[in-house]
Amino acid sequence: MTSWQTYVDNQICAQVQCRLAVIAGIQNGGIWAKYEMDSTCTITETELRLIIEKMKSNPTVFQETGIHIGGEKYICLKASDTLLRGRKGSSALCIVATEQCLIAAATTDGVPAGKLNIVVERLGDYLRMSGL
Repeated sequence: MTSWQTYVDNQICAQVQCRLAVIAGIQNGGIWAKYEMDSTCTITETELRLIIEKMKSNPTVFQETGIHIGGEKYICLKASDTLLRGRKGSSALCIVATEQCLIAAATTDGVPAGKLNIVVERLGDYLRMSGL
């Protein structure tokens, strides 16, 4: 049995200072584990389902509409069917899709985007290699 909360806590939040972090099922956006810094950033399954649907069908739409997660809108910097990168002020966002899950995390203000990207993308690579 995989403890998804351990991945969020130890593999994401312990590595980089996050506003939010979530791992959700790719099929329905169901939240498996999450971290929310405070009540101003609430991650919803509806947001996650929309992100998953758009990543699968037309990821470039994020460059027009932005990426909405945790009640915030991030400007889209990169969009593909397996990777999204965004920015809101000095906060960075990275979202990775694997075969079975979606991993998303956003930093607190001032944390370098490169550090977040490495943490989230490496976790995505590890889960892909594990068949997840």
